[in-house]
Amino acid sequence: MAKQRLHKFLASSGIGSRRRCEELIAEGRVSVDGVEVHEMGIVVDPDTQEIRFDDELVRPERPVHFVVNKPVGYLCTSADDWGRRTVISLVKDRHRRRLFTVGRLDEDSEGIIFVTNDGEFANRVAHPRYGLEKTYELKLHGYLEDEQLDRVRQGVWLSTGKSQPMFVRLLKRSQQFSLVRVRIHEGKNRQLRRVFAKIGHAVARLQRVRIGPIELKGLKKGEARRLGKTEVDAILAACEKNRAEGGARALGLRSKASERFAGEKAGPAARRQAAGKKTTGKKKASAKKPARQDEAGPRRGRGRNEGPSKGPARKPAPGSKPGGPARRGSKPSGRSSKPGGPGRRKPN
Repeated sequence: MAKQRLHKFLASSGIGSRRRCEELIAEGRVSVDGVEVHEMGIVVDPDTQEIRFDDELVRPERPVHFVVNKPVGYLCTSADDWGRRTVISLVKDRHRRRLFTVGRLDEDSEGIIFVTNDGEFANRVAHPRYGLEKTYELKLHGYLEDEQLDRVRQGVWLSTGKSQPMFVRLLKRSQQFSLVRVRIHEGKNRQLRRVFAKIGHAVARLQRVRIGPIELKGLKKGEARRLGKTEVDAILAACEKNRAEGGARALGLRSKASERFAGEKAGPAARRQAAGKKTTGKKKASAKKPARQDEAGPRRGRGRNEGPSKGPARKPAPGSKPGGPARRGSKPSGRSSKPGGPGRRKPN
């Protein structure tokens, strides 16, 4: 067995989950070659080192893989506090080792699901990086239109983002129900139910019929069987193939995006030069146009008495200074402010 981290080795040996094993290490209940260990991240070699938990020798478990035909009403969890039925309870030798489900199917769904104690196998099957294909058959309420099929194939906007394009094949449809087969590479929470609800068709029945090369045929509801070495190798090979193809596609997309970014970063002059157009180093200085004068009235921001005003010029009121503004509402008084001019009229 290859070297690995201590908490990972304990989890693969059936002591508990990785997080629980980290807690046991912190409590000082684990020892390596007779020395208590309290630190995390220690790498051990199970073939040459003696690892004990509560003074009992820990032996690695042999990895096992099961395929189960999950019925409706079963939960994909190792244990339920409310006593509800679980998928693990369908495996006969579940008490001999720690088992867990690979991925999930909600309580109202049915079909194929893997059960194992192999963490590396579970990671490759469930992780989106490997993109293992999963096939479902759905029974929908109502008549499914061709335009709605195209929407699902191209991707539908959900609250968590746009769903990836998926393969959808129409098997049968009537005014009451429609039957479709869907192939996807991602497995978000209740994704298919949300996608078809978005286009106005609730899911009446959802069954997963295939995961990678493993089909549901020959397995009755509630039954479980052990996967052979050839089947496990075929699943892992499909994961590696999908990862290589997906990585190549992502690398091509990244290179195209980098080219676009480099073109945008170069600026308009470099882009025109790359396109074969002549560019000039400096722009010709253009004579500034005179500021536009509004002949009809003053510009905004000017005072009331600045600039030309609308209409004909007013004549200054008698008795006012030349060039000064006339007092609004004033009337000619007929009196003169010059010295010696006619003074104030005396009362008789």
